[in-house]
Amino acid sequence: MFDKSKLMIMVTGTTIEPWDQNWKECESTWIPELRKLGYTVMVAIGNPNLETEWKIDGDMIWFKAEDTKRGLYDKSIRLPIKWILEETNYEYYFRIDSDSFTEPNRFEVMLNENFKEKSDIDYMGCCHPVNYWNPNKPTKFTVCRERYFASGCGYLISKKAMKVALEKMRMVEDVDPEIDDWVLGRAMWENEIPLFHDGRIYFESKYNEIVLDESGVGVPDIGDPNSHLAIQHYMNGHMEEAMVSLGYRNK
Repeated sequence: MFDKSKLMIMVTGTTIEPWDQNWKECESTWIPELRKLGYTVMVAIGNPNLETEWKIDGDMIWFKAEDTKRGLYDKSIRLPIKWILEETNYEYYFRIDSDSFTEPNRFEVMLNENFKEKSDIDYMGCCHPVNYWNPNKPTKFTVCRERYFASGCGYLISKKAMKVALEKMRMVEDVDPEIDDWVLGRAMWENEIPLFHDGRIYFESKYNEIVLDESGVGVPDIGDPNSHLAIQHYMNGHMEEAMVSLGYRNK
């Protein structure tokens, strides 16, 4: 059984409209259900005017970072792992985007299964590029190749990986790929830390299809009670209906 007391989960949010509604939607749907299961979940927001590098306010943590897409690197990976390493005893960090929906029970099953099978997971997520695996079927594999990284919709890193990332991550160009998941992924493959891919985490949805599915049967839906998905991206605006479909809410 995975020791959930060792895990810090952060949902990366913003105060900028209309995207500020995303993390609030998470807080009103799946985040409380994860907390009921015993997980620690915080919302991370950027504030460049902080006098310190971070400030905790209840279940929210503010980081001294731009509260924009350009600030994602600082508020979603660099400063969170710096805080975890310097101020806490957590051994794992799970970053989840605020427009991702998490199915609490499947999330727990995923963690328990994976750490039972492979106790030394240092980096876990949904591999990008997809390399033509079928998202409608659960897939697991380990990869450590240049340009293969965990999508920012949701990824986990261990304390070992956090230390490597904090020392080795670097911004090379002032472009979108230099934000957080790409920069972290590059530090991982360059330092031979493999990505454990789990297809129960997925970075598109039927509300925003960005990759053509070679199977031709469409994108799986985490809101389907028979779905295998544990985390799905591009669910903003549809989380409540997923909660109803999954039986967490009355119709």
